[in-house]
Amino acid sequence: MKRNLIIIFALSCFCIAFARKVNVTSAASINDGSWVAGDTIVMKNGNWTNQIISFHATGTSTNPIVLMAETAGQVVLNGNSRLSFSGKYIEINGLFFKNGNLSGSDVIMFRTSGSEMAENCRLTNTAIDSYNPAYNTVDSKWVSLYGKNNQIDHCSFVNKNNSGTLLVVWLQNGVTVNHIISGNYFGYRNSNLDANGDELNGQEIIRVGDSSTSMTTANVTVSGNFFEHCNGEIEIISNKSCGNLYQNNLFFECHGMLTLRHGNGCVVEGNYFFGNGTAETGGVRIIGENHKVYNNYFEKLRGTGYRAAICMVRGKENSALNEYFQVKNALVEFNTMVDCSQSFSINYNSSSSLTLPPIRSVIAHNHVYNSSNSNNNVTVSQINVSLMDISWRNNIMNQGRFSGFSYNSAQIITGKDANMEIVDTPINMFEPAANSALASYVTSENADVVKDIRGRNRLTAKIPGASQLSGTCTVAMPEKEKTGAAFYNNPSTGISVIKDGELMSLILLDKKLTINTLFNGGLRIINCAGRTIVTEKLFQNQKQIVDLPVGFFVVVFRTQAGDRQ
Repeated sequence: MKRNLIIIFALSCFCIAFARKVNVTSAASINDGSWVAGDTIVMKNGNWTNQIISFHATGTSTNPIVLMAETAGQVVLNGNSRLSFSGKYIEINGLFFKNGNLSGSDVIMFRTSGSEMAENCRLTNTAIDSYNPAYNTVDSKWVSLYGKNNQIDHCSFVNKNNSGTLLVVWLQNGVTVNHIISGNYFGYRNSNLDANGDELNGQEIIRVGDSSTSMTTANVTVSGNFFEHCNGEIEIISNKSCGNLYQNNLFFECHGMLTLRHGNGCVVEGNYFFGNGTAETGGVRIIGENHKVYNNYFEKLRGTGYRAAICMVRGKENSALNEYFQVKNALVEFNTMVDCSQSFSINYNSSSSLTLPPIRSVIAHNHVYNSSNSNNNVTVSQINVSLMDISWRNNIMNQGRFSGFSYNSAQIITGKDANMEIVDTPINMFEPAANSALASYVTSENADVVKDIRGRNRLTAKIPGASQLSGTCTVAMPEKEKTGAAFYNNPSTGISVIKDGELMSLILLDKKLTINTLFNGGLRIINCAGRTIVTEKLFQNQKQIVDLPVGFFVVVFRTQAGDRQ
C-alpha cells in the first residue's frame, strides 16, 4: 500500500511539473498554443484590437486552464475582437470588452464549432460595455452559453443597444445542462422599436432555451444577479425550458418581467422587483405547468395586464411550442406587493382567441399592502372565467380595488393593519413590524417554503407575505456594488438613493433628481445660499424629475396634511 501511495504522488508531481504560466500578446499565440491542465495564459495589458481568440483545451477540476488578464480590467478588447473556447475546465478571468463594433457575431461563445462545446468551464470577473455594431438593427448576442455544467459569475454587461438577446443558454433536446448564472450585473439597455413604436421582439437580457427545446429539462440556476434599467422588451428574463431556478435576483426600474414563457416546472423564489413608480415595470408572468412562485417582493410597480406584479396568462387550445400553453398547477404563495398598480392580473391575454383559463392552481398566503385605495389588487379577465379553477386562500390585502373578482373572507382578508415599516436593506424595503396583524393568519402549508426572502426560518407559523416577523437573516439582498466584475464598478453612472422614507423617495442620477411620493404635496429645493431654486406640486405615485446643477441642496416636502420631510 505504501508503494502505491508513493507512485500516485509521483504521477501527480509529474503532471504539475508541466503546468506553465505563459505571457501572450496576440490571439494567434493563444489559438496556436498546446495547452495542458494547470496552464495559465496571461494576456498582456493594453488594447487588443481586432483579435479573434478561439481555442480548445482540456483542464481538470483541480488544474483548470486559465486565460486571464495581466491586470483585471486592463486587457481591453475592441474593434471586432471576440472570444470562443471549448473543452473542459477552462476559466476566463479579468477581460474587458469595451466600445467594440463587432457586427453579427457573438462576443463570447462557449464553443468553437457545432460539435466542440465547453463543459465545466467558467467566465468570471469579465465585463462587456457598449460592444455594439454600427446599426442597431443587426442581431447579435453578447454571450452564447453552450455545453454543460458551465458558470458565468461576477461579470458586468452594460449598454447593449442593438437587437438580439444579451445572454442565451442554447439547449439540445433531452440534454440537461446544469449551468449557473450568478452574481452578475446587467444594466442600461433601451428598446429598439418597430415602425409603430412598439418594442421589437428578441431584446431580452437572458433567455434560457427556445421554443423548439422548451420541453427539455435544463436545470439552470439564475441567482444573485442585479438588473438595472433593463428596458429592451417585456421579457427581461425569458424562460423557455423546464426545471430552472430563479432565486434572489434584484430588478431595479426595469420595463419588463421575469417571464416563464415556455417550459414547465420552474421555481421563482426570493426575488426583488423595485419599480419606484416607473412606467411599465413588472414582476412575474406565468405560462405553462407546475411553476412555483413564492417569497418574492414587489414594490411600486406600474405595469398592468401582462406587466402586473403577478400575471397568469390565458392559454391557447392545442398550442404549438411557440404559442401559449395553459397555466396548470401553478403555486403562487408568500409574496409581498407594496403599492403596485396591479398586484394580480389573472386569466389575462391580449388576444380573445386564447380561451383556456388557469386551472388547478393556488394563490395563497400573499400580502398586498397599499398606502391608498387607488391600486388594483386583483383583476380577472372574464373570458371563459367559468372554467377557471384557482384556489384562493388566506391572502391579506389591506385596501385596494378588485375587478371581475368576488371573494369570501377565507380567500381575501381586507381591512387589517399589517403595520409595515421600512427596514435597512441595501435598497430599503417594507416588512411587517412585530405587532402586525399578519401574525393572526399563520399557516404551516407548503413544505417547500422553509425560509423567507431574507433567509429567516419559517418552518411553521408562516405569516402571509415574503417576510417573517423575526429571525436571523442569512440571505443578503443583491447589491449593485457587490455584483459584476470587481474592476468595473457597475457602472460609474452616479446613481444614489438619497432618501427612501415614509413620505417620499429621492434618487439622484447624472444631476437628475427623481422624486416619488405616496402623498399629494409641495416640494421646495433650496441651495446653500438659502435661495429656493425649485418649487413644484407633487402628486401621489407620480414620478417627478428635476434637473440640478452641481452643489449642495436642501429638499423640503410638505404634504397637504402638513407632514414635513
